[in-house]
Amino acid sequence: MGYNELRSCKGKRGRVRNRLHVREAFGEENVVTLNTLNQLGCRLQENGELEESRKVKERCLAGQERVLGEDHKDTLATVMNLGAVYHELEDYEKALEYYERALKGYEKTLGRTHPSTLDTVMNIATVYMDGLKDFGKAE
Repeated sequence: MGYNELRSCKGKRGRVRNRLHVREAFGEENVVTLNTLNQLGCRLQENGELEESRKVKERCLAGQERVLGEDHKDTLATVMNLGAVYHELEDYEKALEYYERALKGYEKTLGRTHPSTLDTVMNIATVYMDGLKDFGKAE
């Protein structure tokens, strides 16, 4: 990553953090605050700050579950994103836990052929292949 790209990432993260401070004035249970938390978690992950990203996304998920419910598409996207963070952290069991939870929710709410459902299936297969080296389950 070049200097300008790094500066751009840090600038975006700073802007998201600033928006978060403003939006937190609306309260932790506000959808706008939760969306901003999710954006911050994604920026942190993109920047390689995986532990911080995990913490922010878990905070976001807890709020989304209370406000939107466990099967809301935004909640399920955060569950999937948490799986991705754990995958990058090489905590494959935890990644599978989140991916499988997202898969169950997506199948229930969106159906088996929806792109989000299929992306989740691919992520699960990748964990089995690359992380757990269980090629049989990857199929």
